[in-house]
Amino acid sequence: MKISLIKRIFVAFVIVFIVLYAARAIYSYNINQDSGMALTNSNFYFSNAAVPESSWAASRKNYASERVEYTTAGSASVIDQKYERVANIVSKTISYDSDLSRFQQAVEANKAVIQMENSRGLQGDRRVDLTIGVRPDNFDQMRDEILKIGRINSSTSTKVDKTYEYRQMLADKDTLEKRKAAYEELKNRGGTITELLQIEERIIDVETQIQQQQIGLGEYSDENALCTINFSLYEGAAVSVIFILWGALTWTAGVYASFVGVMILVGLAAFIFMHVWEYLKKTLEPRKNNSEQKTEETEQKA
Repeated sequence: MKISLIKRIFVAFVIVFIVLYAARAIYSYNINQDSGMALTNSNFYFSNAAVPESSWAASRKNYASERVEYTTAGSASVIDQKYERVANIVSKTISYDSDLSRFQQAVEANKAVIQMENSRGLQGDRRVDLTIGVRPDNFDQMRDEILKIGRINSSTSTKVDKTYEYRQMLADKDTLEKRKAAYEELKNRGGTITELLQIEERIIDVETQIQQQQIGLGEYSDENALCTINFSLYEGAAVSVIFILWGALTWTAGVYASFVGVMILVGLAAFIFMHVWEYLKKTLEPRKNNSEQKTEETEQKA
């Protein structure tokens, strides 16, 4: 009878281990395969390793315009909103060359402009950081096409209003032009050579600032209206099915050992508690009986 019970417990533990191992293996298989990709070798799947940060900070800014209608105090108004729209996408793939080619086809199809490209790494561990300027009307389509490339590690999209900054730049330019006109008026009044040279230097300085403002304002023009997509593509290492199964086995063994250890400790604690309880019952019960007997004898004497 005892041997049969031990066999049942052993079989139950084995079944639990197999079920846990199968669940972990299926999970590892699903998270490591390169979804949507036709792999050259069906025995290899995508590695889920983390990717480093991208170098998008140095890329240029793009701005776009949008006509916005709003109602204030019962009257409708229309303003040209200036905004910056940026999508950041990080993808990893084992088909680096073909996925990079797919990206370039998407750029051509959406008439986008590659504004920054930073490639590095050797075969098997390559990466490229790209900044693309795309027309606002093609932004969503371009982003959706890129999201189908490789396996996406992260994706964000933001839109920031820049109308105030644009109007501030216009005001600054107007102020500089008025300052330049004032210096030119002083220059026309005449003066010593030293004074004229000083005024000329100030005029040149103001003209330089005006040119810088014009360049900044040119980025907001409708002709240059673009949204930004930052895209990083990393070449990931492939892992074999055997590696996935072995990793699932080691994980299951560790978790299962912890589970069995906890069960043993719980069982041991219950065993000790039951024996202590039995000991206390055996020790205290005779004393209780003696006390009750003495009480009865005392009552009888009384």
